[in-house]
Amino acid sequence: MKKTDLFSPTKAQQKRGREAAAALLSWYKKNARSLVFRGTKDPYRIWLSEIMLQQTRTETVEGYYTRFLERFPNAHALAAATQEEVLKLWEGLGYYSRARNLHKCAKIISEQGFPSTVEELQKLPGIGPYTAAAIASIAFDVPVPAIDGNLKRVIARLFYIEENINAPSVQRKVTAFGQALMPTENGGTLKPSDSGHINQALMDLGATLCTPGTPDCAACPIQKHCLALKEGDPASLPLMDRKNPPKEIDLGVMVVVSQEGVLIHQREERLLKGMHVFVLAEDITDTKGMKKALANMGLGIISHGQVVKAKHIFTHRVWNMRIVPFICQSTEAPKKYFWAKDLDVLAFPTAMKKAKEIAKEAMERFLF
Repeated sequence: MKKTDLFSPTKAQQKRGREAAAALLSWYKKNARSLVFRGTKDPYRIWLSEIMLQQTRTETVEGYYTRFLERFPNAHALAAATQEEVLKLWEGLGYYSRARNLHKCAKIISEQGFPSTVEELQKLPGIGPYTAAAIASIAFDVPVPAIDGNLKRVIARLFYIEENINAPSVQRKVTAFGQALMPTENGGTLKPSDSGHINQALMDLGATLCTPGTPDCAACPIQKHCLALKEGDPASLPLMDRKNPPKEIDLGVMVVVSQEGVLIHQREERLLKGMHVFVLAEDITDTKGMKKALANMGLGIISHGQVVKAKHIFTHRVWNMRIVPFICQSTEAPKKYFWAKDLDVLAFPTAMKKAKEIAKEAMERFLF
């Protein structure tokens, strides 16, 4: 089959899109996933769920979503909170820039109201093309495709796109084909109010049947419309670049305990900005090097415990950590650090989970 190379779908491709969307809607009414954040037209709730779902598994999000709504039921409540409160409630969900942008966004929304167009939504902090399209289609019935990984895969197979799905020109093509599944003014049985359901149906299809590697084509509601199935190789699509392996970083984690508590730093760097960590040093993973680093900070060390290994994998890097508890005679905290005794009131990233456990154990032995 000739490679699909058009930016604007042909009439035949538009017809394929409409027919596939109609079949998909029928399937979705019976097979939609029961998710705690579904079944609402409230843009605040839809926005919150979509931000949480970025780079995060659905089953992980559901608990956080419920707790977040209990604490911040609307944009006004979220805007009135401190960033520290928001980060603490977000603790463990990762990608903490989402929480910071959520807080910034809430302040704007509480003053100006929720925008209803894709263009205006994308002007808000942390809202990109996908999230804007999801909110606009689900909350405001705007007929626009919300292109995420699931939709890319479904569309690549449905229209048999044999090109690198992540190339900018091909992404524009995918969006154009996605638009072919959306209602139009003369779109027959499809109505604007179907827009959000079509996007959610595509998401569900990609998550349950049209999966990477081994799609369940026999159970697929759009199998008769799928060109990749007709060609006999749906599992080979979409085509993608190979990802570069994440950068490995050796990181010393110094859990420094004194009579004042544990030494804490609030990150200012882009990664984990605003979250609390212990004393960190790249490429210093032996106790001798750590003691020297602490001495350079003006800290007098009395003794130290055993080295504990831990690993945390981010999207583009891996922290190979060596965690060591140190007992310190100093009571004055170095610049940009502070002593803390109640660690549970501070927002820590998941990467610091093991170090936090070690810190609590060290405080129990030293302070009590």
